Amino acid sequence: MRAWTRALVIVLGLLTATLGVWAGFAPRSFYDDGPIPLIDTGWVAALPPYNEHLVRDYGFMNLGMTVIFVVAATRLTPVLVRTATAALFVFGLPHTVFHSRHLDHMSGADAVTLIVTTSALTVVLPAVVFAMAGALDRAESDRPARRLSSGRR
Repeated sequence: MRAWTRALVIVLGLLTATLGVWAGFAPRSFYDDGPIPLIDTGWVAALPPYNEHLVRDYGFMNLGMTVIFVVAATRLTPVLVRTATAALFVFGLPHTVFHSRHLDHMSGADAVTLIVTTSALTVVLPAVVFAMAGALDRAESDRPARRLSSGRR
């Protein structure tokens, strides 16, 4: 279970890193073509107007989240995994609700794709990984206590 948890935390870190680098360092490109890399959806631009400051802030906020995911994946402690996934969930749930209420400018296929991808990546996946941290709790409590190797206390 640790390997799966670490892999999913890494996936979330890659997601935030990708969005962060793109929006933070190429805000106009993210606005015009985003938010799915390599696919020109234009979904961000469908909600004008362009604001470079807000797009960059979104990008750098995602890079900040990436730092948390890197530490969580490296240390893989329950509290770090839960903190990282809860932070993304706190962003993802209202973000998904907002988009689900503003679909009139999109085709039916785009609307479904937007809601499914947003829900899956920023609500469902973080919630699943948050729950998986419970298995990390059990694994830590099953480990014998570490002894000090130097004999000092």
